[in-house]
Amino acid sequence: MSRTPVTWLVWHLLVIATGVLFMLAGLAMLVVPGPGVLFIILSLLVLSSEYAWARRALGPIKRIIEVVSAWWSDPLLRKIRRQVLILFGLLVIAGVSWYLVKYGTSLDGFRNLEELLTR
Repeated sequence: MSRTPVTWLVWHLLVIATGVLFMLAGLAMLVVPGPGVLFIILSLLVLSSEYAWARRALGPIKRIIEVVSAWWSDPLLRKIRRQVLILFGLLVIAGVSWYLVKYGTSLDGFRNLEELLTR
């Protein structure tokens, strides 16, 4: 895209509008249900294409992503991760199986839980 003053201004305004919109949505979602932190990070990513302060604000997030990525790719921990995921899967399967044996395909178990919690 050629950098004429008009296209630069339109691009700049589009980046600002998108970043501010995502930031406001993220801040609102911190109060109401939704992925607020994700939208705030997304707004910083959009704004970092034009502003150095947004790139600096993303620095700690990038470091966290690098640490998690290094941990995830560590071959020594691969066996432990696999065992934890298998254990979690087995626990989920056991919980679903128990529910199906006790209540079948009805939602009576959730109704009983609702009654118990609303007493």
